[in-house]
Amino acid sequence: IRVLGTSDFARVQPVFAGFVAANSGFKVTYLQASSRSIDQAVRAGLDAEIDLVMSSAVDLQVKLVNDGFAQMLDLRTEKATHWRSQLVQIAVEPIVTLYHASVQTALESVKTRPGLAELIRHSSDQSLRVIMYDPDASGVGYLLSQQDALQDGRFWSLIEGFQREDFIVSCCSGEMIDAVISGERQLAYNVIESYVLTRLENAPDLRVLRFEDYQLAVPRTAFIPVTANGAADAATLVRYVLSDDGQSGLSPAVRLSVLDQTPRAGGPLKPIRLSPALIVHLDPVVRNDFFQNWRRLAP
Repeated sequence: IRVLGTSDFARVQPVFAGFVAANSGFKVTYLQASSRSIDQAVRAGLDAEIDLVMSSAVDLQVKLVNDGFAQMLDLRTEKATHWRSQLVQIAVEPIVTLYHASVQTALESVKTRPGLAELIRHSSDQSLRVIMYDPDASGVGYLLSQQDALQDGRFWSLIEGFQREDFIVSCCSGEMIDAVISGERQLAYNVIESYVLTRLENAPDLRVLRFEDYQLAVPRTAFIPVTANGAADAATLVRYVLSDDGQSGLSPAVRLSVLDQTPRAGGPLKPIRLSPALIVHLDPVVRNDFFQNWRRLAP
């Protein structure tokens, strides 16, 4: 079974290893690429040997399925969040904000995004060095920014506040985490939590901020390309990933059971739903409106 995905191999290897151990005769080959590269490759026509596509850019995934690039996925008795029995959620990625211990005194009282915007607006004695995803370079970055704008109309005020600081953008969560750990950046906005948790033990100056207004959670999804030759085998793998054994191979931070955990640190989890509504903000006119605002306020 050949899988094309966005996750680092180390994060999915235990699941694949468990699957192979439980299903003799199977082998899993994993190819990693960015969400945009995967989207382009599917649209250009995937090799028939690619049996499964896995990505955290759920909006791009929904659009690919909507545009006819996926086939039906036999879930059988597995209870799963899915769209049209073609796109299935296999994990979840809560999103957090990070800061460096050097600014803890200023940030420890911040509980919400509007509170962060107010702190920046009224702080004249200290400038924050801020980093966040580049929505133009990162599919997940654009998705998160659009979802923030939908959740709270004051999102653009926050971006305007960032712009008045020492503000840069990045392609990836790992780069943002490294920048805060080193002290090069003091605040990293919207970072994938599971990447952060693996770094905390060896990063004593790293602090996690979980806003109390809401915490976005990005679905990791999978579909079988319409071109795949090994659809039945790919469906067997998906059913395993959804099973208790499969989920146990994932980090506890990204298992589907996270969606049912209460209470939890920070505000209510806001999972991004599998829905054709996600396609709307991929419309060229909507994207253009977003980036007109972005370029007016951000570098």
